[in-house]
Amino acid sequence: MGQNVTFRRVIQYEVPALVKLRLVTRIETYSEIYPSEWIEGFDFAKSVERFEKISLDPAQILQFIEVDGDIAGYLCYGSEMEQTMPEGSICINMLYLLRKYQRCGIGTLALEQVRDYCRALGRDRFYNGCNMHNDSALQFYRALGGRKIAEYGGHEDRGLDQAVFEHLV
Repeated sequence: MGQNVTFRRVIQYEVPALVKLRLVTRIETYSEIYPSEWIEGFDFAKSVERFEKISLDPAQILQFIEVDGDIAGYLCYGSEMEQTMPEGSICINMLYLLRKYQRCGIGTLALEQVRDYCRALGRDRFYNGCNMHNDSALQFYRALGGRKIAEYGGHEDRGLDQAVFEHLV
């Protein structure tokens, strides 16, 4: 890869920058999947409030992913945050990379971060959700050994259609 990739915790005062990044990754990831209203209706203030809570939650690890000092994406993992995940499980709750940093091995490094976390806790598996219409992400998780264990589809709002993957440590 030849790049210096680092994962560092998001500090509460950095949350607005994270939310700006969230909007960009949302546009890049979902503009072809969801109606434009979903992106146009992005509530910046509500998102800042949500991520401030996550950044202070001891059950979550919220990190910027940096490549050669530039912010390339973000990763949130820890206790499950969605009802579709197994209760009491360790989960990747969010993993987003800017498009120009995708397919460079950085996502694989992110999953290794979570595997290391699981090993430190003596856990043998973790989970993640993925939108069922995000074909590149579905392919990514399968290629890294994720096993689809559930699907929650058929919603009028395609944003709610989720696949759940299980990953062994």
